[in-house]
Amino acid sequence: MVKIAKITTQKNNVGRYNIFLDDGKGEKFGFGLDEDLLIRSGIAKGKEMSEEALQSLIEKDAAHKCFTLALQYLSYRMRSKKEIKTYLLKKEQHPDHVEEALRRLEEQGYTDDAAFAGAFVRTKVNTTSKGPLVIRKELQEKGIAGKIADEAMTFYSFEKELEKAVKLANTKLQSKSKKSQQEKRQLAQQQLLSKGFTSSAAKEAVSLALSEAEPDVDAELEAVRYQGDKLVRKYVQKAEGYELVQKIKMALYRKGFSMDLIQKYLEEAKEQDLY
Repeated sequence: MVKIAKITTQKNNVGRYNIFLDDGKGEKFGFGLDEDLLIRSGIAKGKEMSEEALQSLIEKDAAHKCFTLALQYLSYRMRSKKEIKTYLLKKEQHPDHVEEALRRLEEQGYTDDAAFAGAFVRTKVNTTSKGPLVIRKELQEKGIAGKIADEAMTFYSFEKELEKAVKLANTKLQSKSKKSQQEKRQLAQQQLLSKGFTSSAAKEAVSLALSEAEPDVDAELEAVRYQGDKLVRKYVQKAEGYELVQKIKMALYRKGFSMDLIQKYLEEAKEQDLY
């Protein structure tokens, strides 16, 4: 049997107590205990307890600490069960206590993966430019898959995806970069795919953005002049005459410029003695 020698409050941890024990060899620190467990256990100074009873109390306190840690983690925002489990294990909590904490959280209504997934998708749709494929992947990383993920993703309808994709495509297509409209189109589509938009939405969004925008002939001409001048400087020391013209012509074509525009540039460049 071990006697409870002294009980003191922890200075920097409100609601927890230090339990000191005396096993006949003098007083020494035994363990920390949460206030709620202290009251429910009925221990007091001078009370004698068996080693088994003390060990059981220590285990209960460890489990309680794990549960409290989970509650604190949840106090900032909703979390998935996987997020909570990963966090607790990183905090070196015993796996058995982690499972018990998750069970208690669910029983008390603190966790609900379906509600979490729905809120997560709505927040991402309303506050980010991410496409549905990226958001679904993030859900999966948080332990949400299958029917729960499917149900949550219904909030991200194709109409919403297309609306968001068109805005992003417009930004890319209206950039002042000295690129052909065709190259801008390709880059806009690539950007949408990289952000997690479906290929069908990406293609339709770019087409819609182009159809809504008025053709900027001056910008396209300025772009072909800029790209063409760069190519002349690149190839003029390596080729001349017909070979030089063909190199420039094919390089500009690969960049998405029309043959009419390329021919117009080449005629201007020749008049200016650029080649």
